[in-house]
Amino acid sequence: MATKTAARASVESNRNDDDEPESIPAPGAKRHHFLDPRRATGRLFVATAVGIVATCFAPVHLDWRIRAVLGWDTGALCLLVLAWNILVRSCPNETQRRAGAEDPGRNLIWAVTVLASLFSLFAAVFVLRKVRAWTGFEGQLWTGLALLAVVLSWLVTHTLYTFRYAHLYYRGGRADGLDFPKDQKPADIDFAYFAFTIGMCFQVSDVVVSCTRVRRAVLVHSLISFVYNTTILSLALNVAFNLLGDG
Repeated sequence: MATKTAARASVESNRNDDDEPESIPAPGAKRHHFLDPRRATGRLFVATAVGIVATCFAPVHLDWRIRAVLGWDTGALCLLVLAWNILVRSCPNETQRRAGAEDPGRNLIWAVTVLASLFSLFAAVFVLRKVRAWTGFEGQLWTGLALLAVVLSWLVTHTLYTFRYAHLYYRGGRADGLDFPKDQKPADIDFAYFAFTIGMCFQVSDVVVSCTRVRRAVLVHSLISFVYNTTILSLALNVAFNLLGDG
């Protein structure tokens, strides 16, 4: 009987460490309305609404693809402003309270990341096809907007992963999965450092990943970053070379 009990406890311990748990609010965490910009769903809703408005109010004589790029740029910029307004102002305790209750979710991460990557590809390919036909200020303007779409999409992807890592670390009032130097209590900016290091280098730096659930997230994040950087950004470089060649 004692052996069975020990075995069951061991299995339960492994399952709790490896499986994705339900989100449990951290002690002291406050629940906000799902459209509140302090929540992931609220930020995404506000940014989407701003992007749609920008697309609808763009000059009607413009190509629909140009209007779409303008709408994406506006919405992505809005999302980044809302997110980084939280990231740069949060102390470790505030990060723990919010991240323990808020989970961007794997599905939301995947949806927005794939959308960002596809839209960046669309924008870059569109510019590659049109850049030689554009002349003067208009050509430079829309080329800049398309290249901006690539940069903003890259920033959105890793910003979302910043919130994801914070939640995985502080979920349920616990603090584990990542070992930061000097045993410091991490704030949002520390998770941003971790996420953007993976986005640029496809690897972690001085932060040690110490559990399977975070390794899964890091693996997927690294693969996305590699594909994104080698395909989307190479198209952006081709646009720049074409512009220099025409000049």
